[in-house]
Amino acid sequence: MEFIEYKINADALYLGERPKGNIFKPCIKTIPFSQISGALNRKFGSNNLKAVGYLTGNSDFNQINYLIYSPRDRNSRISKIPLQVEFLVNVLGKVFVLNNEDSKILPDKFEIVMGGLRSKGFGKCLLSKERDVDGKEVNRGSLNVRIPIEETNSFNIKSILKPVYGYLFKPLPNTYTGNYVLSLFEGSEAVAPKFLIR
Repeated sequence: MEFIEYKINADALYLGERPKGNIFKPCIKTIPFSQISGALNRKFGSNNLKAVGYLTGNSDFNQINYLIYSPRDRNSRISKIPLQVEFLVNVLGKVFVLNNEDSKILPDKFEIVMGGLRSKGFGKCLLSKERDVDGKEVNRGSLNVRIPIEETNSFNIKSILKPVYGYLFKPLPNTYTGNYVLSLFEGSEAVAPKFLIR
């Protein structure tokens, strides 16, 4: 079981969802399966590119910043209540793509658009191939990624010892809707490939 490791860079990135009724939109500090796999599949017209990622680097990278904006109602053209958005600037991270038939089309360097607030210029990411990684060697430790339970075999997660559960969005093919699926979040203790462990 092999993976392709990419370095990911972005000027500004928002990853997260606004809880209904909340005026603050927090940014998560990892790159979930749903976000990166969805972006890759959209870019390359595939349904079977699978990836996870996380943020890396020193304090010069992945700095938190805030944006306040008021979305307009399309019918009345009146601004709604202002929303405060937490986002990351000078983003640096690692992305691990499962090496399968679909991943053979991936170039060594390419751009994708990922996350929210894309209409405001957020989410343009550059991925650069670093190396191939063997996923067979596993360790016990704390997961550094968010991944659906149904995808744990794809990433050679052998056992889940102390789960931290949450939900990730899974789109239905050829639609604009989907479902939330039970997922392992960062901090889950598991036996998994070394590159997925803190």
